[in-house]
Amino acid sequence: MSVTSEELNYLIWRYFQEMGHEVSALALQDETRVLDFDEKYKEHIPIGTLVNLVQRGILYTESEFLVDNKGDISSLDEQHLSEDFNLVQALQVDKEKFPEISNEGRFALENNSENGKDDSGTTDRLSLGSDVTSSSTSDSLDGFVKTLKEITKLDNIVSSIWNPLNASILAYGEKDSVARLTQIIETEREEGKHWETRVIAELRHPFALSASSGKTTNQVTCLAWSNDGNSIVTGVENGELRLWNKAGALQNVLNFHRSPIVSIKWNKDGTHFISMDVENVTILWNVLSGTVMQHFELKENRGSSATAENSNNSGEDSLGVDVEWVDDDKFVIPGPKGAIFVYQITEKAPIGKLIGHHGSISVLEFNNTNKLLLSASDDGTLRIWHGGNGNSQNCFYGHSQSIVSASWVGDDKVISCSMDGSVRIWSLEQNTLLALSIMDGIPIFVGRLSQDGEKYAVAFMDGQVNVYDLKKINSKLPNHKQQSLYGGNSCTTTSSSITIPQPIPLYASYQSNQDNDCVFDLSWNQTGDKISVAYSLEEGSVVAI
Repeated sequence: MSVTSEELNYLIWRYFQEMGHEVSALALQDETRVLDFDEKYKEHIPIGTLVNLVQRGILYTESEFLVDNKGDISSLDEQHLSEDFNLVQALQVDKEKFPEISNEGRFALENNSENGKDDSGTTDRLSLGSDVTSSSTSDSLDGFVKTLKEITKLDNIVSSIWNPLNASILAYGEKDSVARLTQIIETEREEGKHWETRVIAELRHPFALSASSGKTTNQVTCLAWSNDGNSIVTGVENGELRLWNKAGALQNVLNFHRSPIVSIKWNKDGTHFISMDVENVTILWNVLSGTVMQHFELKENRGSSATAENSNNSGEDSLGVDVEWVDDDKFVIPGPKGAIFVYQITEKAPIGKLIGHHGSISVLEFNNTNKLLLSASDDGTLRIWHGGNGNSQNCFYGHSQSIVSASWVGDDKVISCSMDGSVRIWSLEQNTLLALSIMDGIPIFVGRLSQDGEKYAVAFMDGQVNVYDLKKINSKLPNHKQQSLYGGNSCTTTSSSITIPQPIPLYASYQSNQDNDCVFDLSWNQTGDKISVAYSLEEGSVVAI
């Protein structure tokens, strides 16, 4: 008789449900394959099975204690049977008969073992770590989570972005008004593969502080490559923008913003880009001439546009932190009271207004295939908009705090993550939550989807980076339904039953060595085999997937 770890997980999950611990059951369901076992065994396992097995284990342990080495049965102690025939006594008996598992290798506490070796100098099989994770067979091990390996250090960076067409070129911004173009190159040495970081150019802004923001630093807050990878715009805290070519040569200096830049987006043909700062000033730029084509300063107290000379937004709440193109000549920007305004290059007044959100806009992303716009907000909701309609066609509830990232996964699914510590995948066709992951409720600060749409990286407040495998997510919901505290209700769903979402498979994980080290930014390279990570305390890192 034997029981596997997956079977034991299933029994624990059943126990949580029987005791009414729905949140604990959902967390275990998210990290294991208990739903697969439920479909096979739920009709054959009675209520209380886990407790019954534990009681039988106690009986088995005590029965061994009553038989000596010669096989003779010891005399029964009635007092012992009435007082000590319990779980604690059984564990003590088991400890005396079998030595405790050594806390080494994979099971070691921090600083409790050295290099995964035991006292005899033999390497523990469970401590191979990076050797195992780099094996080509690791993907075939069901449930196996890679420990990602850092391949090179960066400077004290605050933002980073890979060239969209060249998988080896990375741009990153530092705290002293300098950005760098670098190339991450793999070289062969006698000791094996080695990664080198070669600086292509320094993209330097003058260290000029902003009088209006009161900042004492001039960090590079925003970087944006053109779609063809031939140009890059850098933005700093005092509001200055600079345009460079891919070799790092300065093309233009764009001075109009007076506060930190939070978003820059190029249109598809690279002739224009829009920029937005923390004071809700949005500017449309002509790339060839470097001139301002339109300037918007939307204010919460008015809900209308104004010029920078006639108004001052200092001290006002942010309307949002993202802008987006929906065509070569049309774009959307956040407006007052959660509204989204649609503008055309040739028109100063908005040509449309999307109303539905009740908080600052955190994400705007247009899908060029299905022509739908995705928006996410600090109100915890996501909405899908169709051109020509001012009302959202889908509205997804579920996040309990601000959404920090959302992206299209194909044409029917959307993935999002939030400060509530959850990652969620939504289905447009079924209008509901498809998959879910919750990691102990630790706030998520950043989320990024790989260019091929197969992996999703999120960064937690404690510095941990998780990479989820989206290839294994089924496009359809499971057939069974069950009541749960957390579900995937769309705002148009009327069914009283809540469908249990699938777990999102965890593919790999990476942890900062510094305590209290938050992640500022993440970026995938073009081929999806590297991630750049910007930390609040440590130097930045490039991690191999």
